[in-house]
This record gives sequence, C-alpha cells and structure tokens, in this order.
Amino acid sequence: MPNPMLIIAQKEFADGWRQRWLLCAAVIFALLSLAVTFFGSAVNGQLVVPELAPAISALATLAAFVIPLIALLLGHDSVVGEQEGGTLLLLLSYPISRNQLLLGKFVGQGAILATTCVLGFGTTALMMMLFSAVAWPLLIAAFALFIVSATLLSWLFLLFSYLISLSVSSKGRALAAGLLLWFLLVLLYDLALLAMIVAGGEALWLKVLILANPVDLFRLTNLLYVGHDSMVGVLNIVTTSSVSVMMLLAGLLLWLALALLANLVRFQRWVI
Repeated sequence: MPNPMLIIAQKEFADGWRQRWLLCAAVIFALLSLAVTFFGSAVNGQLVVPELAPAISALATLAAFVIPLIALLLGHDSVVGEQEGGTLLLLLSYPISRNQLLLGKFVGQGAILATTCVLGFGTTALMMMLFSAVAWPLLIAAFALFIVSATLLSWLFLLFSYLISLSVSSKGRALAAGLLLWFLLVLLYDLALLAMIVAGGEALWLKVLILANPVDLFRLTNLLYVGHDSMVGVLNIVTTSSVSVMMLLAGLLLWLALALLANLVRFQRWVI
C-alpha cells in the first residue's frame, strides 16, 4: 500500500511545478544572485570578477531577505487554504493521520524550496567556476554550505508559515501575519539590536539575541566560513572565537526540530 505521506508530498510538489512556483523561485534566485555577484561592483564604477568572500557575503545578505519571504508565501495557505476550499475535511476522511498530512505537505513543499536553492544558487556557483580565479574545491565547499544553510532557512520559514496557517481563520490573515513575521525577523530585529549596541547594551546578551534569530544564524554560518572580515553590522560582535560553523548549523537544525514539533502538536489540537 502506498505511503499516504509520500502521496501528499508528490501532490504538493506537482502542484508547485504546475503553478510555476518552482520555476519562478529558481529564476528569481538565479537572477538576483548573478546580479549581486557579478554586477555588485558596478556601484564602485567598475566591473570585476568577484572573489569568494565578498560574493558569499553579498549572497548571504540577499538570501536572508528573499528566502524567508518566498517560503512564507509558498506555505501561508497550506492549511487554512485547504479549509476554506473545503478539501481539508475530505483529505482527513481518508485513511491518513494529521501528522502524515502535515509531514507530506512539508516534504513536498520543502522539496520545492530545496530544488530552487540548488538551481538558483548553483547557477551562480557554476558561473563563478567558469569566470573567477577561485580554486574549485574552495568554491564548491563554500557554495555547498551556502545552499545547505539556505535550504534549512527556507524549511524553517515554511514551518513558520504552517504555524500561522494553523492560527488564523482566512488566507488573507495568514498572508498578513506572514509578512509581519518577515518584517520583524528580517528587517526590524537587527535594527533593534543596532539600537541596543548604540545604547551600550551588554555584549553577552547581544550575542545571545543574535544567535536566537535564525536569519542571523544563516548569515553568520556563511560569513564565518569565508572569513571574519566579511561580517558587517551587528554581526561584528559575534567573533570566531565564541562560535563555530558547526554550532551555527546545529542552531538552525534545533530551530527546525522545534518548529516541526510545534506544528505537529498544534495540528493535533487544531479544531476544524
């Protein structure tokens, strides 16, 4: 008998392909990353072949803005949209548990996000292999870490979108709440930390607050790997002596596990 979770996952992936989610997101990632990497130096009045550290630094900043937004838009109506469309009760009338339904959606939509990250940012890696002087092993390792961490970040915000979808009564409210969450974690969070630094906040607490934000964890993971000199803004107060790349990846995985558990518990208690 086919696994119900895999059937749901295949359906979600097929829907994403049919609705052009996969293609559009991959093209967006590819075009933006290529533009930032190869044309970012135009602001200085010249075009130069990018070095690895500046390229990864620019890509990490770009991805920290774009990836959470794409993931939230993809998953904001995953549950409440099914409820509004009248298909959720039908799905749950089949021999499938709520956990299998939620995990199937996550696997299918997570595969869409992973594929877009590989295609989009992998295109930039390929172009740098062709036109930059960076050694291929170093470039491949840096971009592999970047794509893995970007995928983890996208999965985390996909799970955040599910929590929102399980907590509101309409798709419109889910979209508004998702955009608010994006604004708070991606834009406002670091501005608030910067204000605390200017006000003379305690360095230890600032480090804890930075490491508590998954968006900053993603940026730190990649900036620490390519070199501490690439760190800018509030990330400057986190030094290589206090954290490591593996610790930061573990932090992202912990966020992912907690968000998945919260979704499973919430869906079990959710009243249709």
